[in-house]
Amino acid sequence: MSEKTQSTIGREFTLGELFRFVAPPVFTRLLVSLLSTLDDSLFVSRYLGQNALAAFSVAMPWFFLIDAIGMMVSSVSVVSSIKMGEGKHEEAKSDFTTTVLFTLCVGVFLTAFLSFFLHPVLLLLGETEILMPYATAFLNVSKFYIPLMLVNYIFGSFYVIAGKPKCSMYASMINIVCQFFFDWLFIVKLNIGIVGAAYANLIGNLAVSLFAFIFFSNRDREICFVKPESNLGELLRKIFRYGKMQAITSLAISLSSYINNTVHLSIGGEEVVAAYTIVSNVVFMFMNSFFGLIGSTSPIASYAFGEKNPKKLTRIMKQTVILMSILMAFIICLIMSSRKLIIALYLTDKSSPVVREMVYRGLFIYPLALIFFGYNVYVQDLLNVLGNHRVSMFLSLLENVIFQNIAAILIPRLFGVEAIWFVFFTSEALCFLFTAYFVYRFRDVYGYGRDGVATFMDY
Repeated sequence: MSEKTQSTIGREFTLGELFRFVAPPVFTRLLVSLLSTLDDSLFVSRYLGQNALAAFSVAMPWFFLIDAIGMMVSSVSVVSSIKMGEGKHEEAKSDFTTTVLFTLCVGVFLTAFLSFFLHPVLLLLGETEILMPYATAFLNVSKFYIPLMLVNYIFGSFYVIAGKPKCSMYASMINIVCQFFFDWLFIVKLNIGIVGAAYANLIGNLAVSLFAFIFFSNRDREICFVKPESNLGELLRKIFRYGKMQAITSLAISLSSYINNTVHLSIGGEEVVAAYTIVSNVVFMFMNSFFGLIGSTSPIASYAFGEKNPKKLTRIMKQTVILMSILMAFIICLIMSSRKLIIALYLTDKSSPVVREMVYRGLFIYPLALIFFGYNVYVQDLLNVLGNHRVSMFLSLLENVIFQNIAAILIPRLFGVEAIWFVFFTSEALCFLFTAYFVYRFRDVYGYGRDGVATFMDY
């Protein structure tokens, strides 16, 4: 193991050192999610109205599909981390480069697909006659930055592996500044409507891609562009192995989003969709910081797994749980204490009082689900990077397909419109019971049990 590698994801971390290491990506994911969510939904809601916001929400399952593909291909970072732990640094670089090129091709195909089938896709998503013009205008432009979105997932997952986690923050800040400025310019000043949000996203994604290309073109990096020599078929098999859980999760979220939109339109119309969109977006943008923490510690865990080092693996797991608990408590308190400010940002005096009241109530109930959510997603991700894909996928399916969708369909119809805020909490609480069981069951497989036994059984 080289001294250079040992100084980054391969070294031993104290809790304080780990906090300093993960703080930039966690802060970045929080800030990016905060500002990008505010950027899209706030500008749309405040300046274009609740119908534009509802149209944006109904179109979201398409973007979760893109997210599923992005999460899948970004799992090449796990493959590369394991190879670095095994001392195969050149193979790790080749896998990175090959995946970027392949992903660009996938993105171009999806852009072409949407160009030919935009209207049928929007009808399938459930856009109503009122909402269709907004969604069509937005997706007619946003389809062109799909390739950039996909490769940016990969780039974002490799800054930590390259030993430069702060660069993910720099790239994200570039994206945020571009999107905020051009949203303000196009929507507020030039008044070109929802298409302005799409143009702002296009410019932001282009800027981030250029930053990453310059960064990873430096041959002195631990991870950089090289001549692609990987066996694409074998590489894709490994990517699917490690990435299918995240992809299925995103696909499940896409399905849940579609079901939620359908149920909400049927029981309350566009007002309920708009209120739910605001609350779920606010909570989701804070939830994203969990993924920043998990994404930063997963390469360390996979490196320890590659070394077959149970003490290092156990230490990083315990440290991550501690940091996750602190982050979770902070976010719940922050959201609940900021309800009036959030409403003031999203809604104006002309906004529907029904939407305003629903949002205020939802921001108190909906965030409580984070008590369970953080631990659920961490265990799913950890089992996945440790090779236990079957159980990881099972938990993800329980959480995002079975519990979430059954709760979304039954609870509002049994208990009324206001019960929509308890759907997320119910599904996460049920999933947590299974999560706790599997944590206990595999204690001697990965060495975090009291006896310190680590069989590293292959699942």
